[in-house]
Amino acid sequence: MSSRVCRTCGGSDIDVDQARGSAVCTGCGSVLEDNIIVSEVQFVEGSGGVSSAVGQFVSADGPVKAPLLGSGFHTSVGKESRAQTLQSGKRQIQQLGSQLQLNQHCLDTAFNFFKLVVSKHLTRGRKTEHVIAACLYLVCRTEGTPHMLLDLSDLLQVNVYILGKTFLLLARELCINAPAIDPCLYIPRFAHMLEFGLKTHEVSMTALRLVQRMKRDWMHTGRRPSGLCGAALLVAARMHKFRRSVKDVISVVKVCQTTLRKRLTEFEDTPTSQLTIDEFMRVDLEQECDPPSFTASQHKAKMQQVDFYNVLSLIGSLYVLQYILNAKEVEVKTELWMKQNAEYLKEQKEKEERINKEKEQGTYKEKKKKKYKKREQIMASTAGEAIEKMLEKKKISSKINYDVLRDLNRGTGSPSRSTSDPPDVTTTRKRLNRRRRRKSSETNRDLAANASIMRKRYSLLIIISTTEAAAEPTPEPEQEPSADPPAAPLPMEEEDEEEEVEEECVSALQLVGGQFRLLF
Repeated sequence: MSSRVCRTCGGSDIDVDQARGSAVCTGCGSVLEDNIIVSEVQFVEGSGGVSSAVGQFVSADGPVKAPLLGSGFHTSVGKESRAQTLQSGKRQIQQLGSQLQLNQHCLDTAFNFFKLVVSKHLTRGRKTEHVIAACLYLVCRTEGTPHMLLDLSDLLQVNVYILGKTFLLLARELCINAPAIDPCLYIPRFAHMLEFGLKTHEVSMTALRLVQRMKRDWMHTGRRPSGLCGAALLVAARMHKFRRSVKDVISVVKVCQTTLRKRLTEFEDTPTSQLTIDEFMRVDLEQECDPPSFTASQHKAKMQQVDFYNVLSLIGSLYVLQYILNAKEVEVKTELWMKQNAEYLKEQKEKEERINKEKEQGTYKEKKKKKYKKREQIMASTAGEAIEKMLEKKKISSKINYDVLRDLNRGTGSPSRSTSDPPDVTTTRKRLNRRRRRKSSETNRDLAANASIMRKRYSLLIIISTTEAAAEPTPEPEQEPSADPPAAPLPMEEEDEEEEVEEECVSALQLVGGQFRLLF
């Protein structure tokens, strides 16, 4: 029987069998648990009558190791190396945390960081105290406590740069983004160490206001927070009439004198430094300055440029003096130029005298300036239309048939004509017949003109030959049948366009040959 309740029927009669590891409800018969893990420690008796525990020790933080539990209820499980490392690390974290006055939450967080470091084997080749100090400082950064890495360095008597290197390694390997340090965290601590008495709170509030103003002016970027805190506390102490020297502040904030004076100089360059004490406490300027590093780089570049120009001016003056003419050289060069340009100067002088004379007589007329008309913009929707309008306005050449260009443009750009329709065969044939008839008529006309000229020339020879033949009588030769002379080319009558008739070409010898046969 058990005190558990069945989830099915709600009954409390549950039979638990430890041997089988099952729990069954006797009311409804449903199996509530099966294969129950037995958490009891069992012991067996050995050959020598020695009892030993059954099982093995499994570490939760590391790999499994199986040392047998000891006899006589003594497990004899020695602490493995990882457990010893964690135990010693926890002890050292407690000691350092108590010296830094950290709370238990910070100590537990630091121990968790240390366990992560051990599990990732980051302690190899490094001292345990360095790793523990880095874990504690990592907690201080994440939790925002007023502790510096220099405090851990003083406690451990270790170089601060070694601790810083270990801290950066752990933050990178554990993927922990440590937030930037706010200088305001250290103001109450340093103010208490400077012993301002009853006005510690007032001085701290004034220093906090100064630090916030420095942050707005980008003075905290790339600077250690202790330097800003020292400058703010020194100014706040003077504002509240406390005599604290630079050495007193340096001994508290742990910075050198040069750093503190540099922070004061940077604050002096801001507009806030020009305010009085009452104005500073009442007025909060909205203006923000550029970072001091940016301003310094600009000033440095400007000074380098000025120095360059100064050196260049000195060098240039020496070289320029070699090319500048003295008074005597100027006179000689002027006289030479006047001689070479005497005619031009004379013409210009006469022209001026003529213009002045015409102005006195009132007959001078100034030349009118030509007025140029602005070109009108061609408004066209397509490139072809723009070309057509341009050709209409501007006649480029007289040998171009602009009508043909216009027709071509219409034929190619007209949307009404469908590209799918095939061209008409009859129209193309008619055009070809017309061209052929024109060519044949022109050639026949040329041949007829040449034939008339030849006929006139040969007529003289024929007359001379006939007179000689009359003087000497000869038997008349038999007349051969002669072909009729070809008639003069008649004008071609236009036939129907549908007929395809090609005229035969007639040579000049054929035209003249008939006359020779008649005469000879």
